Amino acid sequence: MSKKNSRAGGKFGGGHTTVVPAAGVIADIASECVYVTKISVGFIKSGLSTTKGVRRIKIVSSDMSLLISVRDNISHQELRVYTSDIEKAKHAIATGAHEVGFDVVG
Repeated sequence: MSKKNSRAGGKFGGGHTTVVPAAGVIADIASECVYVTKISVGFIKSGLSTTKGVRRIKIVSSDMSLLISVRDNISHQELRVYTSDIEKAKHAIATGAHEVGFDVVG
């Protein structure tokens, strides 16, 4: 189930499900990946200096999860993505993000 500013059910876990628009796009891409088992949504930092419309993500691997840092125009949010195959999930998410106009780092 996905609403405009929140994600719940399916692969989404935890009590905090509110997402900024850019993180919502990345969360949807991740949830469609067959290698992703769970997505945990992090806190939102808003009121940051502008990126002049540039949306970007940074993907960092650890144990059996990916930490995805999502930067929207004036906000930032992290997603913790648990996966059964780190490299394949990372590639699928990075490719999907690039296809919808995100700059991808990592």
